[in-house]
Amino acid sequence: MITRKMIEQATANSLWDTGNKVLYDMCSKYPNHNADDEIIAKIWLIGRSYAAAIERRKQQSEEVGDGFYTNHVAPIIRKSKIDLLLEQLKGYRKITDDNFEEIMTVHFYVTDLFSKISGLDKRSLASKYLHFHHPMLFFIYDSRACNGIRKFSSITGRSSKTTDTLADNEYRKFSEKCFALRTYIKEKFGDSLKPREIDNLLLFAEKDL
Repeated sequence: MITRKMIEQATANSLWDTGNKVLYDMCSKYPNHNADDEIIAKIWLIGRSYAAAIERRKQQSEEVGDGFYTNHVAPIIRKSKIDLLLEQLKGYRKITDDNFEEIMTVHFYVTDLFSKISGLDKRSLASKYLHFHHPMLFFIYDSRACNGIRKFSSITGRSSKTTDTLADNEYRKFSEKCFALRTYIKEKFGDSLKPREIDNLLLFAEKDL
């Protein structure tokens, strides 16, 4: 059950706000992916800050350390269509029923892009990377958030069956539940929580499990 105190806790200032603001500001200042130095800065700092570094990969190639970023990561991302997809989301101010599937498709594309670079599932990194570029559109996915959302299963219910839409099914199911949780909080308490605040709520809940 959700209480007013839990919402106040999730929306309160945090010691991590300044660090996160640095990442938000970086993506706001350098939103595109046409300069290798900017790409490296974003993927490196977001990945390392959120324990989802892209250099954690299936097989270590001859390219390691800085070389992996400069010769492999940056060129692949620069040549991708990530900017086109992010541009298509610019008109949206929040996640809605109407744009949900489009947002899921963008996450799918970036997850696939990062997986091709690393050889591993990068669902979590994709969600975090996209969140800092579009903070109102992407819920933050990782194992702790997944554990936290389970505590609210009586509110979120079960996710829908897999659709024909191009999406990462695990992230889609997680996002559906976060969306349902946000809707419930809005209807019951009148508060429209941002994805960052939903993440705070899930992490607090995860600690109590």
